[in-house]
Amino acid sequence: MVEKLRPGSLQGRVTKSLKVSDFILTEASYEARSRLPSHAHERSYFCFVLHGTYTERCARQEILCKPATVTFRASDEPHEALLHDVDSRVFVVEISPRWIETLRADSLSLKSAHGFCGGAAPRLCASLNREFHKTDTAAKLAIEGLAIELLADASRQSNTKIRTAPPWLKQARELIVDHFPATLPLTEIAAAVGVHPVYLATAFREKFGITIGEFVRRLRIEHACEELSKGDLPLVTIALQAGFVDQSHFSKVFKLYVGTTPARYRRQFRRS
Repeated sequence: MVEKLRPGSLQGRVTKSLKVSDFILTEASYEARSRLPSHAHERSYFCFVLHGTYTERCARQEILCKPATVTFRASDEPHEALLHDVDSRVFVVEISPRWIETLRADSLSLKSAHGFCGGAAPRLCASLNREFHKTDTAAKLAIEGLAIELLADASRQSNTKIRTAPPWLKQARELIVDHFPATLPLTEIAAAVGVHPVYLATAFREKFGITIGEFVRRLRIEHACEELSKGDLPLVTIALQAGFVDQSHFSKVFKLYVGTTPARYRRQFRRS
């Protein structure tokens, strides 16, 4: 029988939990190489990976979850996970059934997804986690606003339906993901998939709700978040590996997307 977890409960070691309006925010840690048996949650939720890497299995789908990855799981949806070689830490935002019904009333829905293509989900989750650790009286108000914004962004992304994209557009997206540190010319990407550059740019934006340039920037920021959370590489090295021209440009873009500087982001993980 599949275990069903009550709101605020996780299979790992819960380090902090907070209820704000219709949302429950929880941070938990998991031991390296441990296995989480099949289970489900009473509430739908977002999971933001803060540290470590694990593989999650849901039905026939297998997802690699690493730092800055955002996933969504619907209530009562069975899944299991296998932790990799380092301890992991996650931040979970559970959603009340009332909000799920509100989305349905507006003809919106949230479907299980991996690394929401574009959108602001990773940035919003990082901001939510920062507010989660603050103690001032404005924190709960900020959390509620950010959580609602996360719902809106994720709903928008869920309804773009990546799976229905034509094969050539999926191929173009995979090419961009595989080479995000490089600045691939639009003409080169278009030639590789056999379409006109203008058509590629237009179709990509219409299907995924984001321009190719913006998509690349987000991939670079997610890569930087992973490197900052797991080691001591110099910031300039991380910047260059991610495809930024220099550390100054990296820091400016990082703060714009994540809401804090790379150095502060790294210190946040060391304090935890």
